[in-house]
Amino acid sequence: MENEWKKVHSTDKEYKAVIIREKLAEKGIESSQVNKKGSEIDLFIGEIEIYVFEKDIEKANEIITKHSEL
Repeated sequence: MENEWKKVHSTDKEYKAVIIREKLAEKGIESSQVNKKGSEIDLFIGEIEIYVFEKDIEKANEIITKHSEL
């Protein structure tokens, strides 16, 4: 069960997703992202979702909250 991916954050800014994933990696948290933005024409519509393993949700949320000003 703890090896299931769970969504912890979503953003419409790709640079924010990159920074959050880097901060998670610095703390040893593996993450994945799903880009739900549209085609090249609709590049500004949609979200980028960040996922972590269930066992890392609490620590990931702390890191994301700490960097919420991004």
